[in-house]
Amino acid sequence: MPTKLVHNFGVRSIQIINHFLGLYGIYYCVVNQEYDWLLISLLTFWFIGTLGINVAFHRLLAHRSYQTHKIYEWIFSLIGAVCTLGSPLAWVAIHRQHHRYAEKDKDVHSPYILGNWKAWFGFWNYPLISPRIIADLRKDSFQKFIHKYYIPFLVAYCAVLYMINPLYIIFVYAIPACLTLHAASAIIVIAHRHGYKPYEINDESRNSWIASLITLGEGWHNTHHAKPNQWRQGERWWEFDIPAVIISVIKK
Repeated sequence: MPTKLVHNFGVRSIQIINHFLGLYGIYYCVVNQEYDWLLISLLTFWFIGTLGINVAFHRLLAHRSYQTHKIYEWIFSLIGAVCTLGSPLAWVAIHRQHHRYAEKDKDVHSPYILGNWKAWFGFWNYPLISPRIIADLRKDSFQKFIHKYYIPFLVAYCAVLYMINPLYIIFVYAIPACLTLHAASAIIVIAHRHGYKPYEINDESRNSWIASLITLGEGWHNTHHAKPNQWRQGERWWEFDIPAVIISVIKK
């Protein structure tokens, strides 16, 4: 039976709160002339986005384009979870749905179906997605645990950061999470609107250097849609692909 992603409302609410915290963080840096906090946020964004979303959620869990030790899968899944794009189960379900119905009515985030604005910022109620699309991950007790306790996990993570330094909630969590959200949106919108198509396939995915610059190499999207089970997305010498460099080290 199709099911809704049960904690979508909670995730969207936290994302909105994170944006307000991010605005306060920028204000704090300007008033106190402490711009090094923003550099910390940028580096944290690249760290959690690359390892958690690009390496783990996307190329490992969603497409199984490579194999690695379970310890890497679990650690990187937890890193991806703090990006606040949903649990690994939820994220993979949405992404697989996108690939299955790219640019068609059931595509859950196509800019051609939803429009750029709605595709970029997402929407509160995703359409029904069959749990069969993530049947493999639903057999993994670790992934099921993260999904079941996803919101408490985020709360616990923020509590730990607060005990270390209250500002970490803003600059190590909220702002990096916002940047990760918009980096994902850059792939959703920009990499379907801007760039070139080395492969002629039945959707509008494109290789975008803009999206790749934002995500450190995740924007070679036409190549990815043409070869979704290939862990290296940058094929030409100048198509930099930082996630692929990391995968080349950790894959079996």
